[in-house]
Amino acid sequence: MSLLDEIRSRANQPTVPPRQDVLQQPTTDTLTELSATSGVQQPTEVSELKRLEELLANFPEIAARIPVRLETPIKDELDELCNREKVTIETLLEAFYVTCKDKESVMKQVTLEAKKRLKSRKEAGNIRSSLTKLNNLTRK
Repeated sequence: MSLLDEIRSRANQPTVPPRQDVLQQPTTDTLTELSATSGVQQPTEVSELKRLEELLANFPEIAARIPVRLETPIKDELDELCNREKVTIETLLEAFYVTCKDKESVMKQVTLEAKKRLKSRKEAGNIRSSLTKLNNLTRK
């Protein structure tokens, strides 16, 4: 028997034997019990739910997570700072922005640094791309 025939014969074999028992249907007693415990909300539960929704509406909406790639030493330092201060990187970034946005000179300095880093990352990306192309050419 060839390897292909063996694979085909295995594909036709059932991997899980069929069930012998039949699932039990819920009785009227269990349905009544379920609806009594969870189906109907009490007035205090409804008012508490509305109160919590109103409370949540006062907080700012949080955007979806974004993947952020950082230089390894900077990431390590930020992780250490966040662990020490018991904050997340996301809230730290928000705080940096909120603190800097009203200070024009600081914001200008930050954006200049960001542009310099972007140029450096693009250059590194181009070098990595060239290395990959050269490695692919030498393999052929």
